[in-house]
Amino acid sequence: MSKDVDTHELFCRLVRNALDFLSHSIEELEKFPKYSVIHFNAAVELFLKARLMHEHWTLVISKSKEPDWDNIISGGFQSVSLDEAASRLKKIVRSGLTDQELSAFRSVTKHRNKFVHFFHEADSEVRNREMLQRIVSQQLYAWYLLHKLITRRWDKVFRKWSQQIAEIDKKLREHHEFLRVIFNDLKKEIEKRVAAGSQFEQCHSCGFKSLEYSDQSVNEPHEAACLVCDLVDRYLLIECPNCNAIVRFENEGYGNCARCGKRFDPDELTELLSNKDQMYLAFKDGDNSWDLGNCSDCDGYHTVVRLEDSYLCTSCLGTFESLANCEWCNEPNTGDMEESYFMGCNFCDGHAGWDQESD
Repeated sequence: MSKDVDTHELFCRLVRNALDFLSHSIEELEKFPKYSVIHFNAAVELFLKARLMHEHWTLVISKSKEPDWDNIISGGFQSVSLDEAASRLKKIVRSGLTDQELSAFRSVTKHRNKFVHFFHEADSEVRNREMLQRIVSQQLYAWYLLHKLITRRWDKVFRKWSQQIAEIDKKLREHHEFLRVIFNDLKKEIEKRVAAGSQFEQCHSCGFKSLEYSDQSVNEPHEAACLVCDLVDRYLLIECPNCNAIVRFENEGYGNCARCGKRFDPDELTELLSNKDQMYLAFKDGDNSWDLGNCSDCDGYHTVVRLEDSYLCTSCLGTFESLANCEWCNEPNTGDMEESYFMGCNFCDGHAGWDQESD
């Protein structure tokens, strides 16, 4: 590799390689499932490393090695693991993975390791079909989360490749036919759960009407689970203040009332869910635990509202056990504030930024 290459070119190569591995993963699924899993895992990790590279080239190097530009351009370096990448995305880039995303990506890596070390060809048509179904289920779920990540939260970073990403998305979703046998087997169970009060909608991952909304209580966060591909989505039900109809929000704080057409956004959702009386009493007692907080997962500003014993972000519907104040600007945040005095939070640059401005 030429020594004249710059970090932008390295970033672009990482993205192109990620897309290439994804394409191969799709093509290899039926005939070479082992390589499909290996290449899919490589694509996931390359997208995360590309995001780190976009921030700074040293973030791609494993913490056990000293950053060396010559090693980077020659390819003689050890890159970060999935967990290292996740940690740096959260603590340094300040655009980390959600628990749901990290768990799904870890499952892909675990599946890949199993195939690399212990893979054997299926010895019957039934076992081969079951193996393909497991692979497809996992890949569709992980891709659903990765696709949202690179086309929404990280859209500005990967927008140049939006067309290729859309083409891959279309091809991957054609794999849902491998799961039709599972869906057909579940039809009676789905009918039984509908009779018991559950609602089912089309799954965003596998495409079947198998995504179950079992809890219908309002003003509380819930999880919808797909019976076919194991996708887990977040949802929230509220009562429309205009017509009292039930409005459902899925994975974000934007929604419309089907009855009266009222539109909702995260700010209005925050207003509806905030306990004004409790906030006032807590303020009088010097208790700031009811103050609106910021979401480190989606960069939501004052979108985190307290719901008795937990916190909910009205922008991404993420739930959290507690908030921590930034040690520099004192803003309450959902992320790790351990090094925030120097590094700042999602909404300030910390002492380091203050020093730069002073210079």
